[in-house]
Amino acid sequence: MADTSCCKIRRTTASDYEGILQLMRCSFLRDEPLHVAVGLTDEDGACLEMEKFCLETLADVAPGGEVVGACLNGCHEPGHVGQMEAEAESCPNPKLKKILRFLATLERRADVFGKFPEVDKLLEIRTIAVDGAWRGRGVATALMERTRQIAPELGFALIKVDCTSEFSALAMMKLDAHCVFSMKYADYCAPNSDEPVFEPEPPHTGVKTFIQIVPQGEHSSQAQFDTDRSASWGVEEFENRTTNTF
Repeated sequence: MADTSCCKIRRTTASDYEGILQLMRCSFLRDEPLHVAVGLTDEDGACLEMEKFCLETLADVAPGGEVVGACLNGCHEPGHVGQMEAEAESCPNPKLKKILRFLATLERRADVFGKFPEVDKLLEIRTIAVDGAWRGRGVATALMERTRQIAPELGFALIKVDCTSEFSALAMMKLDAHCVFSMKYADYCAPNSDEPVFEPEPPHTGVKTFIQIVPQGEHSSQAQFDTDRSASWGVEEFENRTTNTF
């Protein structure tokens, strides 16, 4: 059961950026299976190119409190895979380039828009990070649930997340998401090679793409989403508070 008392979930702001980047360095950048497999970060858990990607995903909105978890979300529309492939090829970091190429290949093979041709845009959960001291307390699940709650207000009918970690896949299954594509890391090899590009440690044996269809309520058309911005959420810790604020 989720234990996120003494926290509230709110929209991120520019004043949160450094706290979120520090959280990313200590968790997502250092622990994500593909990052570990290619040795993406330096001794301090930093990767400037990946941090730039995280900052580009964040949106502006109010400060306060220590960030103990963050969920960075973005928008995709049909035809975006070509841009992902171009960004991968132009990436100056060879380790990150491997990951970006993989994600572009995954996007093309999963073909979510082909499976749901009536959808003209989707909300993608791109990155989730949780402070080590708060893991196992339902923070990641609460962040994803908050994204699901707000999606119809932003005009989305579909949520998508690529789970490169077995743990994030389990979290999506807890939310009754549907797996529409999966691929084992052992089956993703470099051109003209039988050697896998990634060999993450168990239990991370493959990637899964999950979707959730968003129920369209009475408020679904009242808010429009700017596709150049994200709906990103942070979990903020408070002392002497025992209720969640959503």
